[in-house]
Formats: sequence, structure tokens, C-alpha cells
Amino acid sequence: MRRLLPFVAVLALVLVACSKEETPQASKAFCTAADNYDQQVNRAIKHNRQGAAEAGRQAPLLQEVARTAPRKIRADARAFADAMQQRADGDTSVIDDPAVQQAADNVNRFANLACNVYKRDSGI
Repeated sequence: MRRLLPFVAVLALVLVACSKEETPQASKAFCTAADNYDQQVNRAIKHNRQGAAEAGRQAPLLQEVARTAPRKIRADARAFADAMQQRADGDTSVIDDPAVQQAADNVNRFANLACNVYKRDSGI
């Protein structure tokens, strides 16, 4: 049993190290912008708002997300923000665009990992 104990301890450390996902770094400004966008989306869902008018409310918030985005996610944030502005301007083609959806997913995932935006009430 004593011989197994060091092996089990090393195995446990290896498993923990391998299972930990590295937390990306983001500025307070990015986390605040992501949180503001998330709050607006939640209000829209709560009040069943959608369409170009809602996109018009969300577009400036996403522009701020893109402006403050870390380099690692900046291109996706810009693509997402630009698509939201196009939607606000009446372009519905961006709704089902897989590239836009992927960019949005990447930004949302990054904001969640770096800022915990979707796991708490505030990204600050």
C-alpha cells in the first residue's frame, strides 16, 4: 500500500493538471463591456424583444466589446460586432451566417472563461 501512495499522488496531480483549462486573460474594460452586452441580451429575452430594433440596442455594446477585446479574440469580436450592426441596419443575411455564429460563440466562450460573465451577475 505504501508503494502505491506516491504513484496515486503523482497520478492525481497529473490528472488535475491535464484537466485544468487555462483561464484566458482579459481587461476589466473588456469584462465590463461583455457584462453590459450580456445584461442587454437578458433584458431582450425577458421582454421578448428581437429584430433590427433590438440589434440596434446591442450593436454599440458589441462595438465596445470589440474595442476592448484582447488580441486573441479581437477578430471574432469585430466580426460579431460588425454583423450586429449590419443586422441593426436591416441586413438579415447575417442571422444564419455560420461564420458570424462561430465568431459569436468564440466571443461568448472567451468572455465566460476570462470574465465569468455568464456565471454571475456582474463581469466586474
